[in-house]
Amino acid sequence: MLRAAALAALSLLAALVVACGSGAASGDADPASAVPADAMVYTEFVVRPSGDVRDDALDAIGKTLNTDDPAGKVQQLLDRAFSQDGGHLDYDKDVKPWLGDRAGAWLGSRLDSDGDPTGAVIVATTDPDAALDAFHKSTSAGKLTSHSYNGTDYEVDEDGDATGIVDGFLVGGPEPEFKRTVDAVKGDSLAENDRYRKSVDTLEDKRLAHFYVDLRRFFQMAMKGDPRSAQAFEQLQALVPFGKLPPLVGSFAADGDRLALDVSLEGFNSTALGGLRGLGGTTSLIKELPGDSWAAFGAPKYGQQLKAMLDQFAGAFGGAAARAQLQQQYGIDLDEDILSWIGDVAFFVRGDSIPALGGGAVIEVTDSGKAANGFGKLVGLMQAAGGVHVQPVTIKGAKTAFSLKDQTTPKPIVMARSDDRVVITYGADAAVEALAPTSKLGSAPLYDEAKSALGDTDPGLLASVPAIVKLVEAAAPPDPDFAKVRPYLEAYDAIALGYGDGRARFAVGLK
Repeated sequence: MLRAAALAALSLLAALVVACGSGAASGDADPASAVPADAMVYTEFVVRPSGDVRDDALDAIGKTLNTDDPAGKVQQLLDRAFSQDGGHLDYDKDVKPWLGDRAGAWLGSRLDSDGDPTGAVIVATTDPDAALDAFHKSTSAGKLTSHSYNGTDYEVDEDGDATGIVDGFLVGGPEPEFKRTVDAVKGDSLAENDRYRKSVDTLEDKRLAHFYVDLRRFFQMAMKGDPRSAQAFEQLQALVPFGKLPPLVGSFAADGDRLALDVSLEGFNSTALGGLRGLGGTTSLIKELPGDSWAAFGAPKYGQQLKAMLDQFAGAFGGAAARAQLQQQYGIDLDEDILSWIGDVAFFVRGDSIPALGGGAVIEVTDSGKAANGFGKLVGLMQAAGGVHVQPVTIKGAKTAFSLKDQTTPKPIVMARSDDRVVITYGADAAVEALAPTSKLGSAPLYDEAKSALGDTDPGLLASVPAIVKLVEAAAPPDPDFAKVRPYLEAYDAIALGYGDGRARFAVGLK
């Protein structure tokens, strides 16, 4: 492990809570100014938040650590972490006085001997000499050799990891990446890169961290690292021009209501991947799912989006041949008999124990005539090609229904069709509820919790943390390790994913 990286990691633990209690520091330099402009991945943390960001972070930490004194609790964890580091450092004396406002880490496309990308850790300082003193105090016994590059002095350990002060930042990483950091300060840096600046400008200002991924360089690195992957990517390159992909950027924020990760979708609509975004999204069909569901996921216009994906990637994955085989061997026109009548799709899970577990998929029917014809052909295909035996069953609310069951599952798989829905469920009771729910998820507390976690955005995915915890406890014998974690899980209510305002938000709600 890089010694400077270890020191930075301990500093970043203080970053989110303890340091912010000490007021803003003067070391407000931008770590991206010491990152090469062609960095593949860059992540930045605010290590001394202030104002509302600081207050919100404390509220979130108080709930997640189950304490009325979040700063004191994290101070306790911090002291323990530094003592485990060998007892050489004291955070209050050795780190806090010089720790700046922000820290970052970057990865380039150079691979090490294990085939992993390499990079460096960058920590802003208010006192570079004190930062170096802390680094020296934290190091175990080992030989450090002194070097200089472009007027910057640094030290290298026996593993080839370099540490030094670069333009007021404490920097640690493999020696080649350390030198690239020096070059970035003296030449072109990521902070001056238009793609980076424009991408980050789309993120929320009140954030604790953000990340930037240059997808162009990411795919180039992936192709360089594995010859087999390179061949596959070359085939996809004709369909998806990776060189035209925009950067992927996102941010992390926390307050007393939620922990939220936002990913910007700006720029993706104009790419070859833009048309595939509908495979995930928000559909009102989620609200129509059974009210006792504890997890759900929805995709709008699934038939159209699946057809678009198959059309786009048919050449690379043999989609055209598969379509022809279905037509010739089984008489099924995939587009007309299946995809043409599929509208929105939603999936759900219910049941608070393993025996009661159930759920399935609900498919919105956009053309009942085509659905009736396609449903019959689909059942026939399962028997002819899948080698399974299905038998007709009576399901309340269904015009046609079939079930299949084997010795490995306690409940049957049920396929049922009404005029406006096709459902495929595990268990007959789930099929009945999916066709005509006695209560609906849109009116359940879980839906409101998920929507609140997303900032009043309708969820495209949601799950109940208490329900998951209950199921885990019911499914396995008591686990001492889980018992230690369980009190902290009580802080969370819903996990949710939603789309809006040019972004995708993944959030965890706090009680």
